[in-house]
Order: sequence, then structure tokens, then C-alpha cells
Amino acid sequence: MKVPELSVVIPFYNEEKTIEPLTNTLINKFNKSNINYELILVDNGSSDNTPKIADNLSKKYKDVKTVHVKINQGYGFGILSGFKVSYGEYIGYMDGDFEIDPESIIKLYKKVRKYNADIGKGIRDKKEANIFKALASFGYDFLFFILFFKFIKQVNANPKIIRRYCYNKMNLNSKDWFIDSEIIIKALKNNYKVVNQTVSYKPRESGESHLKFFDLFPVIFKYFKNIIKARFFY
Repeated sequence: MKVPELSVVIPFYNEEKTIEPLTNTLINKFNKSNINYELILVDNGSSDNTPKIADNLSKKYKDVKTVHVKINQGYGFGILSGFKVSYGEYIGYMDGDFEIDPESIIKLYKKVRKYNADIGKGIRDKKEANIFKALASFGYDFLFFILFFKFIKQVNANPKIIRRYCYNKMNLNSKDWFIDSEIIIKALKNNYKVVNQTVSYKPRESGESHLKFFDLFPVIFKYFKNIIKARFFY
């Protein structure tokens, strides 16, 4: 089997309305790009029809595989579960909510290759439609700047792409949303080359955001604890 150039991990948590159209669109875009790829659909402990749809897609397409996480242990855990079964020279991930134009990860990959970068990071072209996610994103960037003296715009944004060699040295272990920041922190500490790519963002058309008002302060507080730990112990 030919080793893929790029493995793309997509975690889905109760995304029965988006998993099939997103996967079909990605396959269509990749097949036109001449990039040798694999898609890894992670059912991240879903309780709806997401697992069944994921299995059907992996049977239908040769470049699609499915990973099932029985109990949701967090966003990062889902991504890392997908990374473990990936084979690509570069590995990346994107959300499964269809808020980001699927072609964005192809554009990001091409930019990574063009500039021989180690890490590629998306930057949304519009502000978050969900006010709570927007506030959380601002809080992440602010805390990151205070502790690392470096402004990283939308540190929690994706898609992200990592060169396999760099990933093997990173020892990523965040099970929650902090995985986005962990990647950037370890990239900075290892002097990895990071490039940004503007990605097209649109509010989700189906399903519900998993971040609500009562989640906001616990999420930011947890991020604060994680980033303090990262600042002094990574």
C-alpha cells in the first residue's frame, strides 16, 4: 500500500447531519487535487447515527477509515485516536461541523509544502458566530500572549497539519480542546516552522454548538490551568 502524503483526522460527536456531506465533499476535493490522502473519521463517543454512517462511508470509499471511541473523553482524545492509526507523511485534523470550507485543508497542505513548513495552521476569515466560542477564543489568545509573550492569532483554530517527523517528537497528550495550543507551544519550543492559511468560515447549518454559556467559564478556567502547566513543565 502506498503511504499517503496526508492523513486527515476528523472527530465527530453527534454529527449525523454533517458527517456524510462533509466526507463526500472532502473526497471530491481531494480526488481533484492529485494529493495521495486518507481520511480518518473518528466517532468520538456519539449517541446518534454518526457511528453507523461512518462505517458505511469507510465501506464505500477505499481512502476512508473509521475509528470508534466508545465513551467521549474529549476533543483531543478523539484526534489522537485518529492519529494513532494514520500513515501519512503529514497528518492533520479539522472539525466535523462543516463550519470550515473543506477545501481549506487542501490549501493549507499546499502552503505547508510550498514553504517546507513543519506546522500549518488555519485562521478563520470571519469572527465566530457563536458569541461564547468567540469569547473563549479571545480568552485563549490573551492567556497565550500573557504567558508566552507571543501573539498567535486564533491559537485554537483549525485545520492544523503537522509533519510526521515533528509529530513523533511532540508527544501530544491533551485530551481536550487544549490540544490546539499544545501543538503550537511545542512547535515554538522546538523552533518548528509554522505557516498560516486563511480559511473560509461559515456558521453551522445543522446541529448545535457544543459550547454554551454555562460552559464558558469552566472552559476558560481549565484552559488557564493547562496553559500554566504548559508554560512551566513542557
